[in-house]
Amino acid sequence: MYLKRIIIIKLLIIACSIHAIAQTTNYTKPKRKKFAVYAGVGPNYYFNNMELGKSYVNKFNYSFTGRVMWEPEHLLSLGIESGYYRLYTYNTPNEVHIANTAIPIQIVLSMKFLQNFYVNFAMGQSVLLNKVNTESSGSFSASTFSVADFSGTLGYRHMLGNRFSISTEAKFYYSSAYVDRNIALLFGGGYRF
Repeated sequence: MYLKRIIIIKLLIIACSIHAIAQTTNYTKPKRKKFAVYAGVGPNYYFNNMELGKSYVNKFNYSFTGRVMWEPEHLLSLGIESGYYRLYTYNTPNEVHIANTAIPIQIVLSMKFLQNFYVNFAMGQSVLLNKVNTESSGSFSASTFSVADFSGTLGYRHMLGNRFSISTEAKFYYSSAYVDRNIALLFGGGYRF
């Protein structure tokens, strides 16, 4: 009888301790971050469409871009993108300097594939800035609004932990106002929150 009580008490202690261990173990999945901010910078190449003074166009320039994205648990994401794309500069021997720049504000649809690769399609408006500096006449600036611009991106993103990422992407940009096109190679990073 005494031995039965000891065995029952030991079994109860073991059962209670297993139950306590099971309660302290948390098997919940970490909460996924649904919003992200991405930024990138890099060189770009302008597809020269000028007929007069074609040889004075500097086709290699630079681009900055930034995106805020909503990324649910699916492969599709939605966001807004802006940036600063120096389309071209134009320098002549008689001291005329022209710089044409695009500042887009576009809606972005992104699709992820093959774990780390993604494609983006963006469409929206751009502000085109044109600055002219001449030695004899001074400086002039003008701006135009282009209403039907788009861009396409193919990129690779590598996650550094749960929040930070680094990426590289090839971005094609088309502005409908003056049929300006360029392609950029951007290097950047991102942060999920």
